[in-house]
Amino acid sequence: MSAASPAPEPSTESPPLPAAPLAGSSEKTRAKARFTAGAPDLLKALVEAERFFDGSADHGCPLHQKILAAIDTVKGGAA
Repeated sequence: MSAASPAPEPSTESPPLPAAPLAGSSEKTRAKARFTAGAPDLLKALVEAERFFDGSADHGCPLHQKILAAIDTVKGGAA
């Protein structure tokens, strides 16, 4: 009966990190595009969070006010 050869161990070396891009106007444009592309999802999440406060004793609390302000900001930024 022959002994099975042990499986090779996985490499412990990490892959090289990509070079950091230079922060320029194109990077800022891409960041803004990523934000506005995610705005509908963010708006949906904020509206869901705001619904938590409907009929709640915490309606109008500082957190609720911040959520409402964030909704206004996202609506203004996505338009």
